Amino acid sequence: MSDEPCISINIIELGNTTVGKTAYLIRNTENKFRPSLSTVGIDTRKKRIELENGKKVNVKFYDTSGQERYHSLSANFIKNADGIVLMYDITNRESFDTISRWWNNILEHKEKDFPVILVGNKCDLEDERKVQKEEGEKIAKEYNVKFYEASNKDGINVEESFRELINIILGRMPDHIKKIKTTKKNQLSKEKLKKRSCFFSRIKC
Repeated sequence: MSDEPCISINIIELGNTTVGKTAYLIRNTENKFRPSLSTVGIDTRKKRIELENGKKVNVKFYDTSGQERYHSLSANFIKNADGIVLMYDITNRESFDTISRWWNNILEHKEKDFPVILVGNKCDLEDERKVQKEEGEKIAKEYNVKFYEASNKDGINVEESFRELINIILGRMPDHIKKIKTTKKNQLSKEKLKKRSCFFSRIKC
């Protein structure tokens, strides 16, 4: 067993249906563009990444449906998330106008400075743009979150925004979790680790 810590984190994607959440997830986990139908309920995928500093991170994505009847289900996953990708479609004004509603849902379960990135998706469809980039930047500034315009099709700012969120999560993680190494002689159980911190991220190799 390696003595390098493997930190496991959970990321949930929020936003209206058809904004491209599933395609964003597929681009990040498979490096492919695959248009897909709307997610029904919750879809999950996993990816293990290695950061520039050599730290290994196991990421579990929760891709949520944007349909109204699944909002209560999304709320349950928000409670246990370590970070959130909040997404709208730049060609769909309604998807942008409901960002404030999604933001309020987050604040019902998380503190104001919880790790969130705002993504304006489908920036490759410039001719169909309904939401200006400045509007996204303005609301991101209001919420004090990072903002990206991205394209799942062209791969623009997909990995960059994802890694930015990972870095924000790790930057806010309690030091005692970041320093823990799993060894045969000294292995913390999940229950013991949970008692040491209310932060949902944990060590797992």
